[in-house]
Amino acid sequence: LPALGSAAALDGMTGLVVLSAGNSYLLRTLGAAAVLPALALTLHALTKITASPLAGRLTDRRHAAAVLPAVPLLAGIGLATMLATHSVGGYLAGLATLTAGTSTAWVLLRHAIGNATTSAGRGNATTWISLASGGAAAAGFGAGTLLAGVAPRAAFIVALALAATATLLLRLVHRAPAAHDTEAAHRTVKTATGRPGRIESVTLGLIAAGQFALAAGLLVAFWPFVLRDLDVGLFHLAALLVPAGGITLGVLAGVARWSRPGRRLTEVTTLFAAGAAGLALAAGSRDALTFGIAMAAVIPAQAAGAPLVAAAVIDFSRGRRGPAGALGWLGAAEAAGGLTGSALTGIAITLVGARGAFATLAIVAATLTAVALASRRVTVRPLPSRLPAQ
Repeated sequence: LPALGSAAALDGMTGLVVLSAGNSYLLRTLGAAAVLPALALTLHALTKITASPLAGRLTDRRHAAAVLPAVPLLAGIGLATMLATHSVGGYLAGLATLTAGTSTAWVLLRHAIGNATTSAGRGNATTWISLASGGAAAAGFGAGTLLAGVAPRAAFIVALALAATATLLLRLVHRAPAAHDTEAAHRTVKTATGRPGRIESVTLGLIAAGQFALAAGLLVAFWPFVLRDLDVGLFHLAALLVPAGGITLGVLAGVARWSRPGRRLTEVTTLFAAGAAGLALAAGSRDALTFGIAMAAVIPAQAAGAPLVAAAVIDFSRGRRGPAGALGWLGAAEAAGGLTGSALTGIAITLVGARGAFATLAIVAATLTAVALASRRVTVRPLPSRLPAQ
């Protein structure tokens, strides 16, 4: 429960400030140019790319308890800067500092989940974390939208409370006893050539970046395609997406219940293949019903892919001398993938339209399927546990 609460507080704060109220604050209160929200989101991604690996390296060299105070310090300084400066430059400086704090918190949270869960239970943990963080981000976005119309600066004060909550809960998570993982206690990570870890690290980085590139690209291409190419009404669209929502819940329940180490890449491969097929069908759709059927494959694949990739990276990190470092690179891959996916999809829409952008995303998903299939040649064998003797 503390892990779920911490994840919800972190992404709730992101949805509240970074995705919602902050943009309104820039445009309405500060009178910034229309391009500033896009630049702010780019700065957010670039800061995460830089801060996540640094946080992972510091955690490995020192201790999670020594790094934890940086979370409220960075978040507090960032939010205070936004509140006090009342300027575009101050907002951007505060945003970068806040993002460094939340990026550090995510590295520490995933590190704690790796310590507190066994390999068999990790899929369940990451699935619940994804649900909590996704729901909180949506709630934060809604709250930010409401606050933006009443008192935009109040969102920063609420975010300060969320930062404090996330830190307190994160401290509780790190105090939880380490789980004794009999599977991880006998695992060795080995590539087909016998070189430990390097190919797996690159492969997982590509898969993680690709997962978030697809998610970001889908968000960019979705509305132009639905509203302009298909000309679907919002209520009609909501009805068409109900089956996709039901299937998504079922797939997430399956991941939580049955996902196990050693076969997560196979599961990810299946999801990428389903996503590629759905995106290709969407690109060729000429009516709303066909598009709804396509989304019944695409949305569950995207929703279930995120916790599976996170669980796979945590599994991999447990067999390394610096587990937090691997998790830091996961955070960087997420941000880099999201930034690249949204940028390339925007370019594709400009050049070939929203339908062409969907076709491009289908090609990317098919390529990731091939990468994941190739990675299955890697042999996974028992590795000495780094847990203390019981």
